[in-house]
Amino acid sequence: MTMDVDEQGEQECIYQTRAHFEHIELVTQWVNILVSNDHTSGEQTKALKSLSEVFDLYQEQAHLLDHHLETLIEPVIAKLRIEIDTWGQTHQQVSTQTYLLFRYLYLLTKTRGYKTIVKFMSHGADDLEPVFEFLCGLDPKDNATWEMRYISFIWLSLICMVPFDLRKIDSGGGEGYTSLVVKMLDVCKQYLRSTGKERDSAGILVARLLSRRDHSSEHLLPYIEWCRERLSSDSDIFETSGILMSLCATYQLSPREVLLPTLDDYITPLLTMPFFNKFADNTLVRKLRTKLTQRVGLCYLRPKIASWRYQRGNRSLGNNLGVSTENESDTLPQQQHRQEEEEEEEEDISENLEVVFEILLTALKDRDTIVRWSAAKGIGRMAQRLPLELAEDVIGTILELFEENTYTHPTTGQLDMTAVSENTWHGASLAIAELARRGLLLPERLESTLPWIIHGLTFDLKRGSHSIGAHVRDAACYVCWSFARAYAPEILEPYVERIAQKLVVVSVFDREINIRRASSAAFQENVGRQGIFPRGIDIIQTADYFTVGNRTNAFLNVAIEIAKLDDYRYPLIHHLVTVTSKHWDKSMRTLASKAFYSLTALDPIYTMDMALPALIPSATSKDLQISHGAILAIGEIVLALYKCRQEDPAIERHWQSKEEDIKSIAQIVSLIPPRSLTTFGSEHVCEAICHMIECLSNAHFPCFDLKENTTTLETWKKIVHVCLERKEENVQEHAVVAFGAIVKTYSITKEEIDICMDKLGSVRMIYSRRGYALALGTLDYTIKERVPWLSLVLEKLYYATRKQEEQYANDAESKRNAVIGLTSILKSFGDQLTEFISVEQFRLLLFTLETCLMDYSMDQRGDVGSWTRMASMECMRYMVPLVASSDAACSYLSTEDVQRVIAIVMKQGVERIDRVRANAGSVLRDFLYPALNGGDVWAIEIPYKEYIQKYITPDLSWASPNILYPSIVNILSLPVYRYELLIGLISSAGGLTESLVRYSSGCLVEYLNGLPLHSEDASSVSLVDISTTLLSIFTRNERYDRIIIPLLDVVGLLYESDILSKLPDDSIHTKMFVCTRKESFRCKSMKKLNSTIKVYTGLIGLYGTQTKTKALQQMLSYLVHAFPKIRTETAEQLYTFVSLLEDSELTEAMEEAEQILTSTDW
Repeated sequence: MTMDVDEQGEQECIYQTRAHFEHIELVTQWVNILVSNDHTSGEQTKALKSLSEVFDLYQEQAHLLDHHLETLIEPVIAKLRIEIDTWGQTHQQVSTQTYLLFRYLYLLTKTRGYKTIVKFMSHGADDLEPVFEFLCGLDPKDNATWEMRYISFIWLSLICMVPFDLRKIDSGGGEGYTSLVVKMLDVCKQYLRSTGKERDSAGILVARLLSRRDHSSEHLLPYIEWCRERLSSDSDIFETSGILMSLCATYQLSPREVLLPTLDDYITPLLTMPFFNKFADNTLVRKLRTKLTQRVGLCYLRPKIASWRYQRGNRSLGNNLGVSTENESDTLPQQQHRQEEEEEEEEDISENLEVVFEILLTALKDRDTIVRWSAAKGIGRMAQRLPLELAEDVIGTILELFEENTYTHPTTGQLDMTAVSENTWHGASLAIAELARRGLLLPERLESTLPWIIHGLTFDLKRGSHSIGAHVRDAACYVCWSFARAYAPEILEPYVERIAQKLVVVSVFDREINIRRASSAAFQENVGRQGIFPRGIDIIQTADYFTVGNRTNAFLNVAIEIAKLDDYRYPLIHHLVTVTSKHWDKSMRTLASKAFYSLTALDPIYTMDMALPALIPSATSKDLQISHGAILAIGEIVLALYKCRQEDPAIERHWQSKEEDIKSIAQIVSLIPPRSLTTFGSEHVCEAICHMIECLSNAHFPCFDLKENTTTLETWKKIVHVCLERKEENVQEHAVVAFGAIVKTYSITKEEIDICMDKLGSVRMIYSRRGYALALGTLDYTIKERVPWLSLVLEKLYYATRKQEEQYANDAESKRNAVIGLTSILKSFGDQLTEFISVEQFRLLLFTLETCLMDYSMDQRGDVGSWTRMASMECMRYMVPLVASSDAACSYLSTEDVQRVIAIVMKQGVERIDRVRANAGSVLRDFLYPALNGGDVWAIEIPYKEYIQKYITPDLSWASPNILYPSIVNILSLPVYRYELLIGLISSAGGLTESLVRYSSGCLVEYLNGLPLHSEDASSVSLVDISTTLLSIFTRNERYDRIIIPLLDVVGLLYESDILSKLPDDSIHTKMFVCTRKESFRCKSMKKLNSTIKVYTGLIGLYGTQTKTKALQQMLSYLVHAFPKIRTETAEQLYTFVSLLEDSELTEAMEEAEQILTSTDW
């Protein structure tokens, strides 16, 4: 059983998870090579490449490096300080070792992050000027050294934090001297317009410099002025993003009292400058604006945690999961918070905060997730510093975002969200989660907030052929996760039922794997933190991270297990009825119907009373998706109810009381809008109708009279026949199954069979032939009244498998389906096959299958005849062993028949297409080793069975040419299989796949090269025998290019390999020449002519024979052929022949001929 994609992904994640830094010893060795002077640059470069590969393995688990970072970084930094000091004295070109060390540090920052790595760099006061001078000495335009510049900036951002006045560290001085800080800021400004990573690190260095109290008063305002000037002028996107990043870092790191004077007059006006409109389409700029806005807002507010916020006291999981029944309150009294709020000094709130919140609230609606996420975090951080009244206003505004473009129906009260923005809902949900996580969403707000979050858990809006809203559902799961961590159980208790049921529904019935897992994680968090979710432990054991990862498993296994619990069964069924059965994705609707089948058995009465009445009106909807889902669900429910009714009389009585619903279900097919059966996408509805008819038939559903003197059964049959004639194969497959179910339950008349056979025999109705060929195979012909029909049906199916004279009627699918229909009929007889199939019919059937195995029809799709050949082999797989092991085996099969079947299947086993070879190999394995599949011993012996078993073993890989061909060529020694097997090998040797041609032709040449010229006895094979078989293939397949062209290629290869040239009998060569000339006579095929030239080239290599002269004459005639490519190819082959002649054979005439061949423009 194959593992599906989701499970494979989980296994890979498990295998790649590590518990510790496994490569520390190797990494240490490579680091020592980097810092050592005893190794060459090549060795150090190789070591760095190895380090890069190792660090890539820990990209997802970078924290495993933490314990070893000190030993990995300090030697490198020490070596770099020496190199930088040396460079400062000489100012020569930077050594390769220095470059590799800087690059190594960059690899560490890429893996673990610069904030962690920078802590281990040296940061003495004496490091500042050398490192800065080194940075200034690097060429900003050199793309090869950007890692050096990046790490230098990061290093300087640490060094500049030394607790000394930088003026005292500055070694320069004198009048007109530019201070070190100014120089560093100037260099940073230069790199802020860089297009590489140096832009980010330069911004960090700016922030570190300006956050120093001894320099902020002097340099902060000038820098902000410079930023405003550049942003309002001609700065490009790189400089703009660099400036904004530096400002974000500055307003994060600098003290609040330093930043306050810059807010009103400098930085706040910058937030609304026109340049933001210029870069409105750039995600990074919008994100940086949002981040800078929240940093500015935080500077306006005094750093404190709001006393009014809700605080949950006890956060012990053990207490939540314990059995204590004491009603201990783990929340601080809200009255105490209110009192503290009243006693708190009134704080002045700047009016500019309104601008800040307006930008952040607008950013919650942004089209990019990273912008919305940044805005949500900013609102959460700022809200915890606001007074209660202002924070409530912010929360109210966020809740109003949910109401935008919604409409509540005045009578039903249902919420219409078709016009809402998914981005707005996503941003608002993230903001609510951030507020709740910080305790800023007070318990009183839960009543108005929770309904929107519940809607968000199933947010799914159709847009064209797809839907939007997965990220909204993910954010809603995050909100529920936040609730679990923020509130005490008694606060959430009134809402537990709604939250738990909805989370369980999303965990098993959402389309996206990440949403199912997010919902499962939120449920698990609530179970652990709250301890009041009904049956929580049972559910998290059933619906865990891995079990909900596979959608099919979640629908058909996990959901059914959970539905056994009464608390969750009905929400699951309700969701299937109202949401999943109407989903835009067809696979979801199909899974919903299968889930209905299993859920119905858990509560048949509820399904009859609630689910069916809701689904029946939807079945005749003009919306194809709604109709499709409802029809599928009704069919599965009726079938499940039928089985329940068989077991429980009370359910049967309740079912019989639903007379109106029963009639409505029977009439669904007749009430389907006609357009739903003909418009684009109607094939899905047709599939669903056929599936429902199948289920109703299997459930022995009663039939009713309709208007216009017709019945529901006649309507069903009519729609099934229409679907049998449609061109879509999937519709036909469903219609065939429905046809069989109707016949099995309600029988069929001779007139209907005649209609089916007429459709099957129609040459022009291709699609009808396809459908009815399969449909006739579903009938049970063992029933007494149908036995006389069998011979007529078989005759029609035999005819349908034949190659038609008219090209348009030679339909590959029809022939394949006819063979499949024959196979179905044979399987319906079981062990009684010989009782219903006469010897004459069997021989005709065997002849038909052998004929099908010679079907090599081609069209624009390729070798479509392979479909028929594979179907025929499957029929033989079932039929031949069954007959061969029966008591009447000798009457039905002869040894010659078995030999012929083995030979023709063996031929398929060595041909071009991998799947055909694999299929043929599987069939041969069943023939040669019946005991492996529990089959009976054959009454008729397979000729040379023991010899064949030496080379065709049960584990032989038929799809692998390198394994198959070296083994299979040995069977050429058996005369009874040689002809067919050689044709198959020749076909493969002339194929298009390079590996297939190499192994098939190579193995054939190697085998033939080891054969003697003549047979030593009757049981051995010689080269003459193989040559005779090749000539036989020539004569039997005259002008049949599918075989002749690869045959010419193989013969040419055998002459080129000096195998056929060893034959002393010139009559064989003469026959080869005659056959080749006959095939090339008046030929217009370039491919065939090229193959012919290969044979003639081999024949002119013969010495002292008349065949050589004739072949040379033929080659010379090709030098004046009408096709330039043929003339060129002939000249090249002749030149090769002349150039390989011995010196004794080179005459003046030959030299002149060589000159003509090389100098002429052919």
